[in-house]
Amino acid sequence: MSFRIDRVVFAWSRMEALAGAFARVGLSTDYGGIHSNGATHFSTLGFMDGSYIEIVSVRQPGQQAPVWQRHIETDGGACAWSITVDDMHRIGTRLANLGIPLDGPRDSARRRPDGESVESEIMFVGADGMGSLHPFMVSDHTPRRNRVQVSESVRVGELEGIDSVLIAVPDVEAAALEMQRIYGAGEPVDIDSSAFPGRIMLLEGEPVSLVSPESADDPIADLIDRYGPTPCGCLIRSRDMAASQERLPLCPTGVFAKRPFAWIKFEGFDNLNIGVIAAE
Repeated sequence: MSFRIDRVVFAWSRMEALAGAFARVGLSTDYGGIHSNGATHFSTLGFMDGSYIEIVSVRQPGQQAPVWQRHIETDGGACAWSITVDDMHRIGTRLANLGIPLDGPRDSARRRPDGESVESEIMFVGADGMGSLHPFMVSDHTPRRNRVQVSESVRVGELEGIDSVLIAVPDVEAAALEMQRIYGAGEPVDIDSSAFPGRIMLLEGEPVSLVSPESADDPIADLIDRYGPTPCGCLIRSRDMAASQERLPLCPTGVFAKRPFAWIKFEGFDNLNIGVIAAE
């Protein structure tokens, strides 16, 4: 199976703080409402290709979240990723036969703030938490536009969608082998990049890169110590990097897998790790 990025989730203790950080760089999000668990709520930055960034928090300070609690209470930033699948039950049977821990498939339903129904099927994969190394899987029952729409802040312009998710792991080779064994992912390829100081391995043909720390005091090592394997950021695809440099506060341009890229500067939110990368 190939990975079709559905979303990358970013967690923070206060929704208003994280949504405000996005708005200040020109990426205003849309309030999505309350999750079906009743404890967390979220906002989205929806792109033209259908992918989106979700920011999530608890509804009340100090409230316990049933998922991503550690990331939420510690302002952890990237905490999960999901993919869109067509036949979840077939995939679930295959993963179960491989001995992979699964939660689901199960139905999920909620109402948007405007009363519109959102219904889908979801499945959580692996034992490390919802959307950590393994993606959680989503299949829409209602039209996808019910779940997420293109945000006005990116409706016009060069930003197309999520190009790739970056996942922090202790050992990129072991994680790559796991991805190949379970999903038939592409060949792992080491890349040179200024994105992180440690080792970065791209899964060829997939929107997924694995990152391991360079040393014990590397920020990636700290992430893994706190959360275990976890997404550590994402890259947004731009069809015009010059236009992105004009509209967004970007760090100096570097290279990621032979393509120009730059991190977005979120003042006071240095661990968000959201970048822009040139379309291939």
